Amino acid sequence: MTVRDISIWLLATALIIHTISEAWLPEWEKVKPNWQAVVFNRLLFLDNLPIFIFALSIALTGWKLPILGGILPAIGITHPIFDHVGLSIWGKKIRPGSWTGMLLFFPLSIWVYSIGYSQHLISLTDFLISGAIGLSISLWLLWITIEYLKVTDPSI
Repeated sequence: MTVRDISIWLLATALIIHTISEAWLPEWEKVKPNWQAVVFNRLLFLDNLPIFIFALSIALTGWKLPILGGILPAIGITHPIFDHVGLSIWGKKIRPGSWTGMLLFFPLSIWVYSIGYSQHLISLTDFLISGAIGLSISLWLLWITIEYLKVTDPSI
């Protein structure tokens, strides 16, 4: 396995770790003594299953299809900035997943893009298309989060 393949797999793993820190850890904080209620929460698992499948699918595709392979680092750059930094500033408190987003997902995404660029794995067209798709996904996630916050926190 080459560095470029390992980089995509590391990025997919970072997305999974980020998702767990974003979804499972806040739930665990609510019911600390009963960790089984969180670990075996079927609804929480099914809600995040598409993200896990997406991450693994992108990792399997890797750089064979750069338009698809470039989506994951695009999300890894835009999602932490909009959803975690932006909403943390807006809400005046750090959002769940912010640490893994900014310290793991974001830098690994930049690293993956730098590998793609330095090894001529991604063309400008592939970069722009995958970047637009990743940005769209990040904006959609931001919109969903804002809508959820409006319902759960009327002060926003």
